[in-house]
Parts: sequence; structure tokens; C-alpha cells
Amino acid sequence: MTNLTPRSVFTKLRTYGGAGAVVAALGGCVSPGQQTVANTQQDQGVCSAMGANYGSPAHTQCMLQQQQRRDQEQLLLLEQARIAQETARLAQEMRENREN
Repeated sequence: MTNLTPRSVFTKLRTYGGAGAVVAALGGCVSPGQQTVANTQQDQGVCSAMGANYGSPAHTQCMLQQQQRRDQEQLLLLEQARIAQETARLAQEMRENREN
């Protein structure tokens, strides 16, 4: 990888992250296969922007990190949904208990 400063990394992630937000917003409009291709292209763009040449160990590591980041985001969203569901269930139980 090239010499990167925290500012340059942030700028590159912000640039490619914006494209990722558009892809995510349209996520309901594409098939899972198309989403995988879009994710891979986005990840390759991020890794290339950070100076990792395709096929290099640095590029491979970067791609793995991007996938781990995406997996963590998905787990966080699932956990937030679970918490919201549990909160709604508990609120419903409380309402029912008050009525009895």
C-alpha cells in the first residue's frame, strides 16, 4: 500500500462510501447476485483507492477487511431489529397487563 494518512483514508472511504450508500438505497431493487457484484466492485474500488494493487497480498487483505466490515454492519442491523422487536413485545405485554 502507499503512504496513507488518516485524512486521506477518510476522504477515500467517504467518496466510495457515498457510492455504497446509493447501492444500499437501491438494495431492494436488485437480486442478491447483483448486490454481491456491486459489493465486490465497491470493495475493489476502496482497496484500489487505498493503493492496494489487484492480486497483491495487500489487496486480498483489504478485500477481506471490507467483507468483515459489511458482515459487522449486517450483524448490527440484525441486532437492532431484534432489540426493536423485543421492545415492542414487552410494550404489548405491559399494555395487556394494565388492561387486566
